[in-house]
Amino acid sequence: MRFSIVIPTYQRRDLALAAVRALESQELRDFEAIVVVDGSADGTAQALRGLQTSFPLAVHEQPNAGAASARNRGAAAARGEILLFLDDDMEAHPRLLLEHDRSHREGAEVVLGHIPLHPDSPRGMLSRAVGSWAESRARKLSEPGAELTFYDLLTGQISLRRDLFRRLGGFDDAFTRGGTYGDEDLDFGQRLLDAGCRIVFNPEAVSWQRYVVTPQEHLLRWRQTGRADVLFARKHPHRAEALFQAHGAGTAEFRRLFRPVLEIPGLGALLAAVLRLPILFLASRAKGGSAMIFRWFRRARTLEYWRGVREAGGIPRPRPLRVLAWHSIADLAGDPVLEPYAVPADRFRDQLRALRRAGYRPVGVSEAVRFLEGRGGLPRRPVLLTFDDAYEDLAQAALPALEEHGAPAVAFAVSGRLGGTNEWDRKIGARALPLLDAAGLRELSERGIEIGAHSRTHPVLTRVPDAEIDAEIAGSRQDLERLGLPAPRLFAYPYGVEDERVRRAAQGAGFTAAFTVSPGLVRPGQDPYRLPRIEVLRGDSGWRLLWKLARAR
Repeated sequence: MRFSIVIPTYQRRDLALAAVRALESQELRDFEAIVVVDGSADGTAQALRGLQTSFPLAVHEQPNAGAASARNRGAAAARGEILLFLDDDMEAHPRLLLEHDRSHREGAEVVLGHIPLHPDSPRGMLSRAVGSWAESRARKLSEPGAELTFYDLLTGQISLRRDLFRRLGGFDDAFTRGGTYGDEDLDFGQRLLDAGCRIVFNPEAVSWQRYVVTPQEHLLRWRQTGRADVLFARKHPHRAEALFQAHGAGTAEFRRLFRPVLEIPGLGALLAAVLRLPILFLASRAKGGSAMIFRWFRRARTLEYWRGVREAGGIPRPRPLRVLAWHSIADLAGDPVLEPYAVPADRFRDQLRALRRAGYRPVGVSEAVRFLEGRGGLPRRPVLLTFDDAYEDLAQAALPALEEHGAPAVAFAVSGRLGGTNEWDRKIGARALPLLDAAGLRELSERGIEIGAHSRTHPVLTRVPDAEIDAEIAGSRQDLERLGLPAPRLFAYPYGVEDERVRRAAQGAGFTAAFTVSPGLVRPGQDPYRLPRIEVLRGDSGWRLLWKLARAR
C-alpha cells in the first residue's frame, strides 16, 4: 500500500465525517484511511463506522490523550509506505495524494501542502485571518529558494515515509497530554530539520480547512500555546529566542503591556477577566472583520499567550536548580539506621503535591545538562528529582506517583549489587532491602527514568585505594552499559563523600556530572563534579519540605 492517511479527531463528528467522505474523490486509489477518535463523546466513532467507503477505513478509539498521541496511534496501525497526516477539518482535493506521491518520487523525504480556507467556513474575522495567513504562507513557501523553518512544518497536511517517522520516534505526546493544544508539530518539524531531511512544499497538494473555531476557543488555544512554547523552548533552547520574539518579546508593547503579566502573580488572570467578555462579545459580531475589533482581539489573544507562558514557568532562563535526593520509598519505622531516610509512599505523594502547589517544576537530565553547560535556561523553580541505591520500592511505590505527576527522575544504581540487598547498610544494623535487578532497571529506563551510577559496591570512595578507584567508578558505568542501558551520564557519590582524587576519577570515567549530598543550589559554571543535593527525609512534609528548599539557598 502506498499511502496511509491518519486523521486524529476529538468532539468534531461532522468535520471528521466530511474529511473522510472527501477522500472518495482521490484520483490515486492506493491508500487506506485511519481515523483515531481521541475520547470523543459525540458519536464520532459510531458515525464513521456507519460509512460505506470504497477504500479501507479503520476507526480506532482511545481515551482523550491529545492529538500527538492520536497521530502516533494511527501511525502504529498504518500499513502504507507513506504516512499522510491530515487534521479533522481538512477536506482533500482529488489530486492531493497524486501530488504528494509526485513530490516523493522526485526525491522529497517530507512533503507539505497548501491548506487554503474552505469556502463554506463560517464567516468571521478569525476565518478571514486564517484564510489570509494560508495564502500568504503558500506565496512565501513557493518563492524560489524559500527556506523552510520549524514554524512551517504543520501537521495539518504533511507526509513522510513510515520508516522515517518511526526512526524519529513519532510525535512527543507531552505537548498535547490531557487533550490540550500544543506544539507537537513544531517539535516534530524541528526534529525533521535536525535530521537533515529533504523537505518540499508542493502548492498543488491542496486540502481545504473548514475553520470552525470560535473566538473563545481561539483564546484558550493561545493560552495553551503559551504553555507549549515553554516546553518547546526547554527542549530546543537554541530556538527559544526566535520562538518568543515571534510573539513580540522585546517589543515596546511587550515591555509596557505583557511583561508585567510574566512578573506579577495574578495580573494576567485579572486583566483577562476584565477584557474577556467585552472582547468576545464584539468579536462574535464582527462578521465582516472590523480592523479595530481585530486589533483588540489580538491584544486579548496575546495576553492569553503570556498567561500560558507564565503558568508553564516563564521564559526559560539560567535560574538556580535544586537537586532533590530520596533513598527508600517505604515505611521503615523502627529501623535504627534507615527510618529517617525512608519516606512512606503516601508521604512521598504528599511531597510531590507540595512541590507542585508551590510552583516547583521537575526537569529532565538532558535539560539539566544543557543548563550546566550554559546552553539552555530553566523555568521558574526548577528541580531535578534523584533516588539513590535503586531499591525495588522505587519501581513499586515511587514510579506510579512520578508518572502521575509527569515528573522525570534519575535513579542511581549500585551496579555490583543488582538484584541483591543493601549490604553497606546491613553492616551497621539496618534491615535488608531488595535492590532492583537488571530487568527492573531496564523497565525504569523504558518508562522515562534515567539510570545513573552509584559505584559498584557503595564504599566510602575517599577510603578506596588508588588501584581500585577506577573499578568502583568507571566500572559501574561499564556494568550498566553492558546491561543494554544508555551510557550513564550522572554519578552520585556514596554517602555524598568525595575529594579531588574521586572527582578526577568520575570525570575520567566519562560522567557529565557528579553529586554530593551537601545542600545548596546548582548554578551554571559550578564544578560539575561537586554538585550539591538536598536530601528529602521522612519528616520533610508540607511546609517543612518547602522551608528546606528555601533554606538551601
